Amino acid sequence: MIFAVVEDSRSQAEVLKALLRSEGHQVEVFADGASCLEALKSRSFDFFVIDWNLPDMGGDEVLRQVRERFGWEVPVVFCTARTDEEAASDILRMGADDYIPKPVRYMEFMARVHVLLRRRRPRQSLLQFGSIEIDLEGRRIRLGGAEVDLTQREFELAVILLRNVGRVLSREELLAGVWAREVDVDTRTVDTHASRLRKKLGLAGESGLMLSSVYGQGYRLDTVQAA
Repeated sequence: MIFAVVEDSRSQAEVLKALLRSEGHQVEVFADGASCLEALKSRSFDFFVIDWNLPDMGGDEVLRQVRERFGWEVPVVFCTARTDEEAASDILRMGADDYIPKPVRYMEFMARVHVLLRRRRPRQSLLQFGSIEIDLEGRRIRLGGAEVDLTQREFELAVILLRNVGRVLSREELLAGVWAREVDVDTRTVDTHASRLRKKLGLAGESGLMLSSVYGQGYRLDTVQAA
């Protein structure tokens, strides 16, 4: 799962990020509403955790645009210092799925996240990127209509890269997203799998996508004119 955490408190955001990553999720943190809304123009997320009071806008505006873009399939949880009944009612009526009072009790936070993930309706299982088609339910990838033989880790890495086209993903972030529960793996593992995907999925431009290594940062997948 790819989580968006919209929280201006850096310490709070880092704790939530660590908790979610410990469960194998991918997490992107936004310090304000504007940066999150800008990201929505080119990327998708599976779950949103939003602070009610952001430095540049209310969390309700972020919620409104999340619902406009993703509908009601994506869970949204608010974190708020307001614990009165009126505030709780307002948050839920505006379209949030749940809210967590501050200071956040982390075991309760993760329990509420798990509840919403269990209830979450499946999203579209077939995704198309250039000449690449992903069957999320069947865990298959086709290139130009022909199925490509991928290992489990190659498939998971491909899904993360394809769902973040145009964004630089650090090697550490990719390790956390794909190999979170494994030990004795390092960033060289990411490089090896990225090299294999580049060949198997035509990510040197043949498929309409180009996988590039960004020096000192990680990898970025971009759309290009198919060769």
